[in-house]
Amino acid sequence: MKLYINTTSPFVRLVRLAIAEKGLAGRVETEIVDPWGDAEPFLRANAAARVPTLVTDDGTPIAEALLILRYLDAIAPEPSVWPARDLERTLTVAAVALGAIEAATSIIIGRKSSPTFDSDAVGIKRHRTMREGLRRLDAMPPLDFADRPDIAGYAAVTVVDYIGFRFPDRDWLADLPTLSAWRERQQQRESVASTQPYA
Repeated sequence: MKLYINTTSPFVRLVRLAIAEKGLAGRVETEIVDPWGDAEPFLRANAAARVPTLVTDDGTPIAEALLILRYLDAIAPEPSVWPARDLERTLTVAAVALGAIEAATSIIIGRKSSPTFDSDAVGIKRHRTMREGLRRLDAMPPLDFADRPDIAGYAAVTVVDYIGFRFPDRDWLADLPTLSAWRERQQQRESVASTQPYA
């Protein structure tokens, strides 16, 4: 299989975390692409030119992180991205983190079009979503990876690290002791350490 990635995308990281936790790293070749560059092989796999995009062993392209995660669960069911036990809470926590990820990426993309995006109505709302998302994760953190790696943990570690990476002007966890402690406990997990975003 081939996974088209870049090194900063939080959506790529969701997939890479699952690949690592499922023991699939040896079966997946990664190729770094510039989603804004519209390279022809990448466009053939995904007309929207979005990462991540997975090409299966038989050449079938699958785009969008959550759809790729669904496929990975089908070919390697354990540990499940979508665990049956406590599924409702897991999805609730994941939704909070995914919403904050969407808000953060919206700001980064919005800045490409408008230098005043952060202070515009949409930008202000996206900043609020990030802050509120982290606050809610502090109140209901996911399970530790050592207990069960799943979509809630993947999304939570991704959003904490992505916001810190993209918005380094403040300590986002300074007033969030539970979330800060949770993130610290995941620090030595190989999947977490090896998928950190970098420019």
